[in-house]
Amino acid sequence: MRPPLRRGLVVAVALALIGTGCREDTVRLSFQPRPGDRYSYRVEVDAEAVATVGDEAPRRTETSNVFEAEQSVIDADTSGTRVQVRLSELGGLPRSFVVRLDRAAQLAEVQSIEGLPASALGGLGLSEIFPAAAGAPPDRPLSPGSRWVIDEPVQLASPELSRLVGQGRLAKLGVRDGREVATVVSNYRLPVKRTAQERRSKLELSGSQDTNASTTYDLKDGSVVSVDARTSGTYGVMLLPPDGTPGTPIPGTLTVEVRSVTRRVG
Repeated sequence: MRPPLRRGLVVAVALALIGTGCREDTVRLSFQPRPGDRYSYRVEVDAEAVATVGDEAPRRTETSNVFEAEQSVIDADTSGTRVQVRLSELGGLPRSFVVRLDRAAQLAEVQSIEGLPASALGGLGLSEIFPAAAGAPPDRPLSPGSRWVIDEPVQLASPELSRLVGQGRLAKLGVRDGREVATVVSNYRLPVKRTAQERRSKLELSGSQDTNASTTYDLKDGSVVSVDARTSGTYGVMLLPPDGTPGTPIPGTLTVEVRSVTRRVG
């Protein structure tokens, strides 16, 4: 199985200080992009996967990648926002995604990849594409220490809906490099059930992935300054025989550990 592309792609979130009648240390995190807004990020990813199939010895793979992500807002209305994401590994060819985000900047749907259906995404995972969008804060006044429950349906690379569950917390307000910022800490779990291609055979994966993320936002323009995310996935695997070939499916397991570090550039 091809290791999933790791690049915590992030989307801009407008963060505005609360106006009259609220405490000075509260902020409202609301998603208010404009068509044509553009954002650039550099993403460093380290991933380790261990796969066991049948009676074979475990196979371990380790990868380190650096990606550049260019985001452009296509359109936005009360139902959500469409964003085009151009992702390229340093020295490699770019890949383009079109995603839809809800009003809280949560990733609601991957619509296409380079004009193909979302099913072409294969092994891509939610937390790797938009760690800042997954489990975005609620649209209400928040102060340091405020907590909220994450419980959202998501649709990614499959006609079936999954449900993202966990919790988030506004960890602190502060200043970084002369910018007023807010840092949000979140952890959430996403059930995973998908089919991936492995050479001439297919793999059926079933399990879940857990993510812990720390996201820092610029309070002046609402953009994401940085994201540090760690994702652990544990899956049951069923290796299917090639199409049209008789045979018995072979069971196995797959564990994945990923760390992605995202920084805004330019």
